[in-house]
Amino acid sequence: MAKNDPIPQPIKPSMSLAEKLTSLPKFYLYIILIFFSSAPLFINVTVPNKPLESSIDLYATLMSVKPGETVLVASDWTNSTRGESWGQFNSVMRILMRRGVNVVLYSTGDAQAPRVAQDSIAKLNKERLAKGEPEYKRWENFVSVGFFSSGEAATNGMATNVKATFAGRKDFAPGRGLTDVYESPILKGREKIENFPLLIVITGSKTSNITVERLSGKVPIAFTVTGVMGPETGNFYQSGQIVGFASGLKGLYDLEGLMENGVNVPGKDGQIVIKSEKYPKIDGFPGQPNAGQGSRYYPTLHFAVALLILAVIIGNVGMFLARKGAK
Repeated sequence: MAKNDPIPQPIKPSMSLAEKLTSLPKFYLYIILIFFSSAPLFINVTVPNKPLESSIDLYATLMSVKPGETVLVASDWTNSTRGESWGQFNSVMRILMRRGVNVVLYSTGDAQAPRVAQDSIAKLNKERLAKGEPEYKRWENFVSVGFFSSGEAATNGMATNVKATFAGRKDFAPGRGLTDVYESPILKGREKIENFPLLIVITGSKTSNITVERLSGKVPIAFTVTGVMGPETGNFYQSGQIVGFASGLKGLYDLEGLMENGVNVPGKDGQIVIKSEKYPKIDGFPGQPNAGQGSRYYPTLHFAVALLILAVIIGNVGMFLARKGAK
């Protein structure tokens, strides 16, 4: 070999198909995951969906409350379950606002929950005002009685006497500042739990169990819960202890679809989008701001799960080929 001749480099063996399938760099995997998870947020993707019976029951219950009535809403969620609970809260409140139903907010889940709920209502009010709809006013349409540090004690008290449980609680009245909540017109004559047509619990914690244990049979109860709480909440629903519930992103997507299409309502093509033999025609709110986190995140969930399934299949094929080649 001459002095200036290049040193020969070893020839790299070509990778087998099995090696290629099982050696994709993590960087590329993360890039693919980011793409699959974010793309549905920027494009309109509709996932075919049949609402669960529990979701239809929840929607029918909310739509059955008469305008001017007052319902209890236990807002027991914060930003820790925002991905599911915020959309659920917005959907429930949109329905109640549009129906002209008044709300008494309380929380036993987290000290931050009342403020989170009030901030959410403020955003919904901006949405309403932008569409030329009347403001959902504090004191006249909703009051907040705040946070109760002991969920067991609060719900036990409500089972006996709501007015006594809320004694001393104050909210802002126009021109008066902090005022006893029972001076609000929406609480007039509602001293017992039986005086309320519905209690809705929006939660990501065990407050749902506490509510059922102490208030079931005294007032109709409905839930929206996180996805992991769906199976246990289903037991309450099947036993008749609650009248309906929406679970996780699926339940939220159900609610948004029900708000847009109603139940047993013919669409533009004359075909009924959501059918139910249990109920007569229940109108929706077509064309209004119904789509939210459910319509954005539910397709994203499907894309991410599809990627996971594809990755598992590719990994297993690669392992199979590698073992086959080693024999």
